Amino acid sequence: MQAAMPNHTSALPKLVLYLLAVMLGGALLSAPLFELGQAVLVWLKSSSIGESGLGKWLLSEIQKAHFTRYFNRAVLICAILFIWPFLSWVKLDRSLLPSWRPLRSGLRQWIIGFALAAGLLLLLGLLFYQAGAYRLRPHPGWLKFGEPITAALGAGIVEEFFFRALLLGLLLRTMTARSAVFWATFIFAIVHFLKPPDGWQIPDDQVIWSSGFAVLGQIALGFGSVQFLLAEFATLFAVGWVLTQVRMHTGALWAGIGLHGGWVFGLKYFSGLTLHQTGWLPWIGQNLKIGLAPLLTVLLTGWLATRLLSKKDK
Repeated sequence: MQAAMPNHTSALPKLVLYLLAVMLGGALLSAPLFELGQAVLVWLKSSSIGESGLGKWLLSEIQKAHFTRYFNRAVLICAILFIWPFLSWVKLDRSLLPSWRPLRSGLRQWIIGFALAAGLLLLLGLLFYQAGAYRLRPHPGWLKFGEPITAALGAGIVEEFFFRALLLGLLLRTMTARSAVFWATFIFAIVHFLKPPDGWQIPDDQVIWSSGFAVLGQIALGFGSVQFLLAEFATLFAVGWVLTQVRMHTGALWAGIGLHGGWVFGLKYFSGLTLHQTGWLPWIGQNLKIGLAPLLTVLLTGWLATRLLSKKDK
């Protein structure tokens, strides 16, 4: 069990500096990364490699990638590059991380979390469909589970290890449990909220060295929309709060990985089946993570999870 030890130097300023460095680094790297992508595109079109299976796939991916996608990848690259000096700076040790044992009860927690999150979110999607907010795609992929499952496993494992193991462990070491839960939740929501508005793009022929900072400006504008904050940021905060509470409740990452993965699976699978018809913000948005109805569903899922899952140290 991890106990709060507020006598240590707070890790929060170091975390904020790390996130700022990642965003600024991403803004600077995004334009060179975009230029590299365009150069590869020209090369593939003129090379025999572009005619191969892998070459055709890569060509298709580059052709449909707008600048904001390069910005997202640049931020991810900086997050990975800067994590090693950051971990050295905060003096990472094994005591920050929860135990993975016992395996059997952990897998049970994962299954419960995944089934709860995916089941209730897809049930909400069915209600939205019956209300007319969504319609089926012309050729819905009922059996296309590959991408949703891959995304669910990837996001569940990677993000839970970072946010509920490393980040929460650092905060628990340097502040009270209540403060650590709040800041871990807030940082999780902020990181997932940092994206430009849907549909906003910089035309490819207008990309310059400072275009990444234009993306940051659009991200900042999102905080000025009260309706958008209520519709999306509040839901992201609820997701982070539930995952953090479940991590504290069980003393392990298994349930959080299941819940996180279940929400990602439900979101991806439903989006692959349906098209958005009309939004009734702040209740229903363009997908199952936007709106007050998804927020209430997330809170209900968390309430049920804490009653179905065993407490730590039992």
